[in-house]
Amino acid sequence: MYPMEQREVNIQDELLNRFKQQGTTITVFLTRGNRIVGKVLDHDRYTILLEVEGQPHLIYKHAVSTIVEGG
Repeated sequence: MYPMEQREVNIQDELLNRFKQQGTTITVFLTRGNRIVGKVLDHDRYTILLEVEGQPHLIYKHAVSTIVEGG
């Protein structure tokens, strides 16, 4: 068993937080084949808010296939 003070690492949240803090441009590939290039404005358990060409786009995580750094 793990000690109580040791939290479970959520790789997804850590990666999205890093992209958000650094203002990194990412490419999000959706399960239906579309690709969206933008910067992470925010995220929660179910969604990612991206800035794409100055406009906010809300993407549901269940529709995401892959996220890669760069555009």
